[in-house]
Amino acid sequence: MTILFVTGHPAQIHNFRVAKQLLEQKGHKVVWVASAKEISFQLLELYGIKATEIQRPKKGILNKIKTLLVNAFIIYKLMKKEKVEMVVSRVSPFAALAAFWLRKPHIALADTEVSGFYDTFFSRMVDVLITSKTFKRDLRKDQIKIPANIELFYLHPNHYKAKDDVFNYLGLEKGDPFVVLRFVSWGAYHDVGMHGYNEEQKIKAVQSFEKFGKVFISAEGELPEILKPYQIKIPYDLIHDALYHARLFLGEGASMAAEAAILGTPAIFLNDIWSGNGEDMEKYGIFYGFKSNLNDQENSIAKGLELLQMDNLKDWMKSNLDKYMSDKIDASAFLVWFIENYPTSKKEMLTNPSAFEKFKPHIKTFN
Repeated sequence: MTILFVTGHPAQIHNFRVAKQLLEQKGHKVVWVASAKEISFQLLELYGIKATEIQRPKKGILNKIKTLLVNAFIIYKLMKKEKVEMVVSRVSPFAALAAFWLRKPHIALADTEVSGFYDTFFSRMVDVLITSKTFKRDLRKDQIKIPANIELFYLHPNHYKAKDDVFNYLGLEKGDPFVVLRFVSWGAYHDVGMHGYNEEQKIKAVQSFEKFGKVFISAEGELPEILKPYQIKIPYDLIHDALYHARLFLGEGASMAAEAAILGTPAIFLNDIWSGNGEDMEKYGIFYGFKSNLNDQENSIAKGLELLQMDNLKDWMKSNLDKYMSDKIDASAFLVWFIENYPTSKKEMLTNPSAFEKFKPHIKTFN
């Protein structure tokens, strides 16, 4: 088969890169389309993925409609040229139109419950919508709900093996304790009117945690002068290794918090919007959610200090993570099987609740 993957945000590249590799190992051809959002093309280059670029939408309804049509036509032409037989995306409206015009099956993944109208409308144009079982919205009657989150598409132990190189970039000796903090810009459309840690609490978190190891900050936008020396400076593809080896994660970014949690690092997340995924991980004791009010800001830092003082923190986390992983599947293996066996695979998933068991490998979590 020839399969097209369409990505927008850089995180979506991680979602599909393992599936691409598995499909190519089985003899399929994979082509890729991406928008140049943030570090997307730097990531694609790091992973050796060649991609056709599409435009990023500009502000204003007319500009968005124009971009929708231009990008859909770019994808349409590429699909005809490469004889694409199936499209996979994260509910890309551009891919939805192009696949519809060519009457090609389109499999889409959704994991952002606050996407509102965007996913509500375009999810109706795809042939298959896949979400986690913890996803709080029912967008279609035939929505396929899998026992896995988006992060398990690329961080499942079957596909991710941590490396130690990151210690060299961090200026540490292997095994030295460190903490990762993540502060976001609050500029996304679903962040309007929201905020995270105030400057005083950011400084408090750094000063409190550095008693237990070096502190590194991943941040969108400018940091206050006093915090700039803490900004993490590593290659883009080593951030997951940093999260794996960290003793604690605290931050405002949902994706990075979830990544830390399923890599065995306790994740403290501060945001007024909690996803079903976050609430699910919290039940297993690998993720801790807090609201943005000042009291919760202080409580989240106190929770971090409590965890950092645990002598057996990593062993305790591994025990909790083993329980979490025993209930989840290898999401990329599932996606490859689903693609290869479509449309029979869709019927099986909708009629046989135990069909997911074959994607639960008999392994535990990371060593």
